[in-house]
Amino acid sequence: MKVLIEDYRYSPTDLPELKGIDPTELSGGQIKLPYVGYFHDGGMDETIFILPKVFIVGGKVFGRYEPELLLHIDKENEQLTDADHAFLFELSAWIYQAIALFCERHPENEITSHRELAGVIGQRRDGETTLLDLILALIRFGKEHQSLFTYIATIAHSGRHKIHWTKTIRTTSPVLQDGKPYYLKCKTKEKAINYDEELICLFYSTLDYLKQNYHFVAKRNLNYETECPHRIKNLIESGKGTRHLRQIRGKYFTDELVQLWHLLYAFYERAEAAAQGKAHDERLLVRNFNSVFEDMIDSLIGEKTPPSGLKKQKDGKIIDHIYQDRSLIGDGNIYFIGDSKYYKEDNAVGQLSRYKQFTYAKNVIQYHIDLFHEKAQTLRYRDELTEGYNPTPNFFIRGTIDEKDLSYSEHKLTRYQEDEKKCSNKHFENRLFDRDTLLVLTYEINFLYVLSAYVLSHGFGSSTDSFLRERFREDVIKAFEELYHFYELWPEASAEKKKDFVEKHFKRLLGKIYQTEDETLILALKKQDDTVMDKSILDLIPEDQRKDYPLS
Repeated sequence: MKVLIEDYRYSPTDLPELKGIDPTELSGGQIKLPYVGYFHDGGMDETIFILPKVFIVGGKVFGRYEPELLLHIDKENEQLTDADHAFLFELSAWIYQAIALFCERHPENEITSHRELAGVIGQRRDGETTLLDLILALIRFGKEHQSLFTYIATIAHSGRHKIHWTKTIRTTSPVLQDGKPYYLKCKTKEKAINYDEELICLFYSTLDYLKQNYHFVAKRNLNYETECPHRIKNLIESGKGTRHLRQIRGKYFTDELVQLWHLLYAFYERAEAAAQGKAHDERLLVRNFNSVFEDMIDSLIGEKTPPSGLKKQKDGKIIDHIYQDRSLIGDGNIYFIGDSKYYKEDNAVGQLSRYKQFTYAKNVIQYHIDLFHEKAQTLRYRDELTEGYNPTPNFFIRGTIDEKDLSYSEHKLTRYQEDEKKCSNKHFENRLFDRDTLLVLTYEINFLYVLSAYVLSHGFGSSTDSFLRERFREDVIKAFEELYHFYELWPEASAEKKKDFVEKHFKRLLGKIYQTEDETLILALKKQDDTVMDKSILDLIPEDQRKDYPLS
C-alpha cells in the first residue's frame, strides 16, 4: 500500500507507474499528480491512495510525516506506528467513499455535468464494485453484526464441555479411593460440525489478513479461533478460497449468513484473480477535487432545489451554496450565499474571489427586485417606505486541518478575522441598508468533519444542516454589530407618524434606516471607536423615542 499527496513535488524515481495517468512535469525535473483518489494495480496487486493537498501542513503530511515516508506503508516501516497505519487507511477509505458518493450524486446525464467538470476517471461503472468496496463491506459487516456472532458462538458452545456420564461409565474404568470412584478420562458431549461457526471463523481470519495488508483497526471476537494471515494468503494464491466457499454454500439459510457468504465469495474471487494476474486495474480518481469539496459543503448547508435563476444566474455565474434562512433583521427569510474554497495551507482568499462573491449577492438581490416589480416577490429584500435593503449574508468557507487534533467529530468552525476594507463593498460610507453595501466573511472548518459528515449523510438531509446554518447567521450578526449600532425608532408611535418622520428626513436617512415587515423602524449607524460616527442623526429623534435594537 502506498499513499501519495495531490500536487506534491516528487522525484520521478519515487513515484510508482500509474497506467493511463500522466503526471505533470515541473521545472527542475520534479513531477506531481493532480489527482485525488484510489488506484489498484491488478498486475502488481498493489493499492495506491492519493490524498488531497489540504493535508500538507508545514510541508509535511498532517504536519507529522515527510510525504516520501508514505510511499511504502508496511510493518517494516518503523517510523509509522500501528495507529498511524490505521489512521491512513481509514482516511484513504473516507476519501474513496466521498468520490464514489460524488459520482452517484452527479451522474453523467447532462451536456456538462458536475461530475465531468471534476474530471472523474476510473472503471467503476454502475453496479460494479472494486476490491476496496469489498474490503469496506466486510469491515462494515463485522461492525454491524457483533451481537449475531456472539449469539451464534454462545449457542454453539453451550453444553460442549458437559460430561456425558452414561458414556463415561460404560467405556472407562474409574480409580477407587476411599471406596469412591474417580473418573480421570471423562467423555464429553460431542457436537457435529457447526457450519455457521466455520463461516464466521473464515470471516475473522480474512479480516486478520486484510488488517495485515491494509492496517485498519478490526476488533477480534474471542469466541472464534482464526487462521494465521499466511494461511489465508495461501488460500487466495492457490484458488482454494472460492472452492471451499462453494463446498459449504448450501449450509446457510439465515439472511445475515447468506449475505456474509456472498461478501466473502466476492472478495476471494477478486483476490484470487489478482493473485493470478487476471485482475484488471481499478481506479476511481478525480482531477479537480475542488468540485468534490464544493459538493461536500453543499450537501451540509446548501438548499437542494433553489428557484431557477438563483444558483445558476442569468449572467452565467453559478453560486456554490445558497439557502434560505431567517433574516438578520425582522422575522422574514433571506438567502445566505456561500462559496467553498479548496486551497493549500498558505493560500488566502483573493480580491478576485471577493468581487465575484459581491456580484453573486447583487444578482440575488436583483432577482428578488424583479419579482417585486412583477408583484411576485416571496422574500422581502427592499422596504418601500425607507427604500432600504435587507442586508444579504455572504461568506467563504475553506477546509483546513488541525494537525494537533485529527478528529472527525469536531467541526472546529472558526471565523477568520479580516480588515473590514478587504471584506466589504460599498458606494457610500455609513449606509448599511444600501443595496451596494455588502460584507463577506471567511470561515475555516475541519476538513475531516466535513468529509465524514458527507459520507455518512449520503447527500442532503444531514443533521448538521441546522447547526451550521445557525452558526453562520450568528456570526454574520456579530460582524454587523461590531461595525454598526442598531436602534429601534418610535417604538410606540403609529405607522402614520413613522411615515411622516421618514419622509421629512428621507435624504439624511437614506441607506441608514429600514422598516421590517411588522413595521419596526430600524436605524443603523456606523461605529468608530465604539461610538457612532454621525451623532447628528440621533438629534432628530428624542431619547425617549429610540432604544437599542439587538439583532437576533
